[in-house]
Amino acid sequence: MGCCQNLVKYSLFLTNFLVFVLGLVTLGFGIWVLVDKPGFLDLFDNAQSVLDQQGVDISGFDLGIYAGAPIILIVAGVITSIIAFLGCCGAIKENKCMLISYFVIILAVFIGCIVGAVLVYQGKFDEQIKTPLKDSIKYYKDDATSGSKEDAYKKVWNTIQEELKCCGVSGVSDWDQAGANIGGAGWTVGNKPEGCCHYTRGKSEENDANAIQACRQVPRLDNSTTYYFEGCYDAFIDEIEKQQDKIFAAAIATVVIMFLNMLCAFALCTMAE
Repeated sequence: MGCCQNLVKYSLFLTNFLVFVLGLVTLGFGIWVLVDKPGFLDLFDNAQSVLDQQGVDISGFDLGIYAGAPIILIVAGVITSIIAFLGCCGAIKENKCMLISYFVIILAVFIGCIVGAVLVYQGKFDEQIKTPLKDSIKYYKDDATSGSKEDAYKKVWNTIQEELKCCGVSGVSDWDQAGANIGGAGWTVGNKPEGCCHYTRGKSEENDANAIQACRQVPRLDNSTTYYFEGCYDAFIDEIEKQQDKIFAAAIATVVIMFLNMLCAFALCTMAE
């Protein structure tokens, strides 16, 4: 066996072992996300439920690719690990059948990754997320009956606004439309949800009950310098963009490794007896 063939063989084995480990990490992360479901996905689910209950057309509320992200991660992790294991075995044994199968599968996955990336980046967030969420506010009930779908929707909104320190979709003024299609929001206090008022700018500690009630009664001003009245949609996008560079770098690295693995598998296949 020549030096060049050895180099290709062990390079393919090592890179596939790395991909195998990364696949297991991705699988674990997907399971964690599925178990500890982000609050924003709960908000999407409840908004869809409320709109559907009111007979509103939700065909444009297309969140499948976003809400299904944990499942996609789990499937991707399993497939990646299996493919990498196949590549490792094919490299060590120099089995032509394994190497050819590996090459074909990795080529299909490579093309799928490119197509998937294009589809995701073509996603129309404003149409698929922002507008439907604003429409769902028209069915918000602050005095919702305990245990009802409206109550669940109210609680999710309050949780999201508290966690992200935001208010409404684009801003607190969105709550002008609260309950517009159901005869009013039935505010128990003030003119906005409790979740908007858990924190005051410049203070790390959470507001007490009196401070929250006072906040709920102030005018709805998006540019408030006292409270966190900016929109949750922007806060949600900011959370994504914080990780965007890391995700992009990892994606590029994965695609490069896959491409190199295809070349190595093809080369080793031609060298193997």
